Amino acid sequence: MSKPSLNILDVVVRFHPYIGGVENTVLDLNRRLLARGHRVKVVCADEPAGSPDHVQGIDVVRLPWRGKLGNTNLAWGLRDALRRERPDLIHTHIPTALYADAAADVSQEMGVPLVLTYHNDLIGEGLKGLFGKVYNRFILPGLLARCDRVVTINPNYATKSPHLSASDPKITCVPWGVDEELFHPPADGGPAPDAPELVLGFLSLLDEHHRYKGLEVLLRAVAELRRAGRKVRLKVGGAGEEQGFYRKIAGELGIAGVTEFLGFIPGPDLPAFYGSCHVFVLPSTDARREGFGLVLLEAMACGRAVVSTPIVGMYGDIQKHETGLLVAPEDPAALAAALRRLDDERGLLAEMGGRGRRLIVERYTWTSVTDAYESLYLGAVADRAARRGASTTSSSK
Repeated sequence: MSKPSLNILDVVVRFHPYIGGVENTVLDLNRRLLARGHRVKVVCADEPAGSPDHVQGIDVVRLPWRGKLGNTNLAWGLRDALRRERPDLIHTHIPTALYADAAADVSQEMGVPLVLTYHNDLIGEGLKGLFGKVYNRFILPGLLARCDRVVTINPNYATKSPHLSASDPKITCVPWGVDEELFHPPADGGPAPDAPELVLGFLSLLDEHHRYKGLEVLLRAVAELRRAGRKVRLKVGGAGEEQGFYRKIAGELGIAGVTEFLGFIPGPDLPAFYGSCHVFVLPSTDARREGFGLVLLEAMACGRAVVSTPIVGMYGDIQKHETGLLVAPEDPAALAAALRRLDDERGLLAEMGGRGRRLIVERYTWTSVTDAYESLYLGAVADRAARRGASTTSSSK
């Protein structure tokens, strides 16, 4: 029996061509759902301005906005835009609030299921932090209560977050995936294991909202290795207003000459970036802000050994399958020690990289992610229909 085709409305703050982890994964999931015969429309803010209203077959409604609250674009016509649609199901996302709440309001008005992907908690500094505290205390509980399904991308997040409950039957974990055909080991094998310099890679948005990715910790670890006479080079991918901040730190630490700031790296060029490194490093520092760490999947798909912290979503698999090393967060000395070990034992690079590639193919492909979301959507729609049927039967008695 064939699966029914759904009309899916995805409500997200920003969408492709805006670059970010949430934006990339929303695109990857929805274009695969579209290929399976479902109809998909995305509603988001128009950033960058003038972005196309069709992306790889996906219809996009882009709303004018004025100002931001934290990292959320304020689009005043959001609810009206959602009310003009007629979906079978609405999918939305946290931590960028307001959009999820509008989606919840409209899903109730329409009587359609609401699926929420809970990437991570809403926290921050200054005004964003104050808003987060108020939102988490007074608004978030109501949003969660209205959801038909809540999806975490980190298997430990329902336990970590003070706002979720691991015993809530609505909560399930679906880790993000990677395109294993796009991200693959380099044909030339990448840098030779016995190359004079150990080449390290790091990739993130370089803005104030992503300081928790740990680049400053990595810069300090590289400086420690250089002081000890180690030959290492760091390639930093990513653009943002904080690049100058990190360049200044690299200069103060005396490692400007071995730190390359590559700027924005387009998607098709990412496999080559990962492949040009011996090791990919993501020393995330904040367990509540780091939802997953998708770049680690991409690096492992490219056959690279990884070094991270026991914060990222797949840290258990990194440890279990020995695809890299884990170190304590915010500890440059521990990070330097892990990198020193890989420099001393270069044979581990290929072994870890090979195990990482196998792990991706077995567990973290977009096919398995799409299977999980499709099943979850269909279950939510069927449950909502069954409740409507039961209510109609009860009221007719």
